[in-house]
Amino acid sequence: MDADKRDAALAQFPATPPATVVAASVPLAEVLTLLGVPVAGVPSTTTQQLPSALDDVPRIGSTMAPDAEKIVALAPDLVIAAETSRSTVEATLASTATPAAFLATDSFGDLALAVEVLGAAFDREDRAGEILGTMTAHESTLADAGASTDAPKVLVLIGATDSFMVMNNDSFLGSLIDLSGADNVAVSALGAKETYSAVNLENIIAAAPDVVLVLQSGDVAEGQAAFDAEVGKNAAWKSLPAYANDRIHVLDYASFGYTSVGRLDQAVPALAGVLFP
Repeated sequence: MDADKRDAALAQFPATPPATVVAASVPLAEVLTLLGVPVAGVPSTTTQQLPSALDDVPRIGSTMAPDAEKIVALAPDLVIAAETSRSTVEATLASTATPAAFLATDSFGDLALAVEVLGAAFDREDRAGEILGTMTAHESTLADAGASTDAPKVLVLIGATDSFMVMNNDSFLGSLIDLSGADNVAVSALGAKETYSAVNLENIIAAAPDVVLVLQSGDVAEGQAAFDAEVGKNAAWKSLPAYANDRIHVLDYASFGYTSVGRLDQAVPALAGVLFP
């Protein structure tokens, strides 16, 4: 793990662990809960799953629209939020005296770093070590699965408002694919620099993915219907090897749609199964 990145992240936290903490991120709320750190407030969400232990914890508004009054009412010593929501959280807290710390939560590696940093910040290094050990085991499972066969070429799509976007390895699912050794064509063939980029079907056809993985918020049936509609609009999708070989898989959003330590038990074997049947 990058020691400089760890130290820079840890420098945001006070030397003495904060007594009252609000989590403005679902993945970070989960990590804090796994570490045994009490959380005074968490975001409301309709697309992500908070640990059941947090069912009765006050909600502070959504991740992208936290409510300053609700946060201040909880009198937190620190708000912990995702790096992607930094500007929103800083603006929300600008009129308050409440400090905040930010951690990246996009990928498997980000999640591991968050576990290590929060474990150190709250004197929970032993528990963090246990969690990281479990994550390392999942990493090995993916690597071992990929080592047993030729690496497939994979395309990852996520449903946007009225279309799909391509995901590279900076996403949670993309990072798991990377750990398996499979070839994410968004990186190798499409040159996607952003985590999410627009679909260019001509380039996708040229990349000839062996497997297509589809993510859509909601249940699997909704994701399948959305992709079927996309194929209905452009039959060129049917020319992909993945389509011809029936290797288009709509994945469970609850397992792959956002970073989660607790969901790795479901996500890792499911992914290994579709990539390396």
